[in-house]
Amino acid sequence: MYRLIEITKLSGMNRARATQNARRALEEHLKTIDMTLADYETLKQRAARPFHTRPTGEIIIPADQFLSFLVATCDTARAAQRPCQPAEVRSRFTVTDLATDKSAPDGVWSRFATVSQGAGKKLSNQRGLRENAFIADFQARGAITFDPQFVRPEVVAQAIRWGGETVGIGASRKMGKGRFVLTRWEPAPAKAAA
Repeated sequence: MYRLIEITKLSGMNRARATQNARRALEEHLKTIDMTLADYETLKQRAARPFHTRPTGEIIIPADQFLSFLVATCDTARAAQRPCQPAEVRSRFTVTDLATDKSAPDGVWSRFATVSQGAGKKLSNQRGLRENAFIADFQARGAITFDPQFVRPEVVAQAIRWGGETVGIGASRKMGKGRFVLTRWEPAPAKAAA
């Protein structure tokens, strides 16, 4: 998505008034970055996907989104519940993508939102329709790695439980979406000495 936005911005295609001028500006810019129009169309399709997926088509929750959830949890939890300071989460924990075994959305969440510009200024009294595909009723599986000398496993498990119930994962967590229950927490088997 970022790359697509940068291409449309740097090419100047959005500033062109005529469709043919926009197309010409895009094609000229694509030549300078050694990209074909077919590559651009593929990038557009990938950017429009509603979910992160594996090459097999399985929907995943990316590790980075889970780490963002941990940062938000550490930021809102009481000090006794935090496994670490919010600024330390990305250096203390390594997380895998979470597998969902889902390959298609379960529905579309529709709502009306205030239309505002980047700085937050309200642009209109009319609400804009926003829709996002969602998945529901699934078990996500993944692994989290950390040094138990610095972070106690039971504190991490409790923070994930609490955060799952009160914080949530995803872009709509502030609207009460993305809540979950930790159903299983087990340490990895000890590695045999070489």
